[in-house]
Amino acid sequence: MQAEEILKQAQSGDELPHGWIIFPLLRNKVMLAIVGWIFGVLVGLGLFAMVATVVIPYNYQHGFALALLATVLLGLFLFVGVGSLWALVMDARRLARSDSYIIVLTPEDFVKQEGDRIIHVPCMNIRHVTARGTPPPDRTTSNENQVREVSSLGENVMGFFVGHGLVGSRSGSRPRRRGRRTPTTLAFVDTRTDQEVIVANDSSFGDPFAIAALIKQYAANIQQVFR
Repeated sequence: MQAEEILKQAQSGDELPHGWIIFPLLRNKVMLAIVGWIFGVLVGLGLFAMVATVVIPYNYQHGFALALLATVLLGLFLFVGVGSLWALVMDARRLARSDSYIIVLTPEDFVKQEGDRIIHVPCMNIRHVTARGTPPPDRTTSNENQVREVSSLGENVMGFFVGHGLVGSRSGSRPRRRGRRTPTTLAFVDTRTDQEVIVANDSSFGDPFAIAALIKQYAANIQQVFR
């Protein structure tokens, strides 16, 4: 079945074939993420302006060390502010076109649409499904009970600053306090190309760990049939 046909049937509103699971873009999570990016813009650009008034021109007139320190601080705050602004624009675009952001999992295929981009991987070719980060408590693989944990404002800003994958990978290297949440990423390998396919780098489609469990189950089921 072609990806366009799968997406059309999934978005038609008709009763889905047996075994199909849809993960639509969760608008409430994207809206909360936008609030986080607004916070990042205000903090980043606000601190940039405040520090700039203090260090310019004094630090640049009193030696290389002070000038370097001022440049690093200004660059850091500007990166946070501008980076958060960019992420804010991207999430606003996702929210405006939320109907064209969806993940569809069938017993034979994985399909993801991101705007005009469509990713289609047969479940037979899915390997090494990996979700990184801190799993939420009491997660379930039921389609009706996808975990609704929402990333905090700090996670959105930190996830952009150091990268969701980097933050997620660090989470397994040291113990964390109970209940502390970190950004998560979900990916698998397409054996046709040996390339990594990014399924999600946040929870805007639901809990990545629950989605990962379903993808693993569907891939294992069809691979078992053809062994």
